[in-house]
Amino acid sequence: MSYRMRSQKPNRRVRRKFEEAKGLSITSLVDVLTILLVFLVKNISMEAQRVTVPDNMNFPSIMQSHDLLERKGTTAIKVYPDRILIGEENLYFGTLQELETDPVKRTEILKYLQSTAQRTMELKDQDGNPLETALLIQADRTILCQHITTLVELGTSSFYQYIYFANLLDQDWLGKTKTAQGG
Repeated sequence: MSYRMRSQKPNRRVRRKFEEAKGLSITSLVDVLTILLVFLVKNISMEAQRVTVPDNMNFPSIMQSHDLLERKGTTAIKVYPDRILIGEENLYFGTLQELETDPVKRTEILKYLQSTAQRTMELKDQDGNPLETALLIQADRTILCQHITTLVELGTSSFYQYIYFANLLDQDWLGKTKTAQGG
């Protein structure tokens, strides 16, 4: 009996081998990670901008220059390549070269701006409050930044509360002006 038992071995099951799995494609995973990275970078950069903006800073607003000039406290400076005009009366001040090199001319424009700002602050609005002073600098892209900076320095030295910049949307405004004047 013991011999018999040895000969009767239990049937052994053998599993068939499966083919090895091919390498997984990570292309879609890289795509998803790229999208997540872009999303995170954009959100982080926007968050950094919110944190770094000072409390008293206002972003520039857009308005028509005639709306600004209707306010009684606005003084306009129009800067052309060949001349500078000041105030509602378009008083001829001089040239850009004179603005940068002639200290007498700079003193004249400073005195004009200071007296205009002082007169404006003495006026009252409908509610009895002093008028806000604003300096409107109108120039086109051909005017060098150093000239605009000089005018801003003069405006802040004259205690203007606001400084606005105006530009013309028409690229050929100077050519049309000369044509209209017959030159």
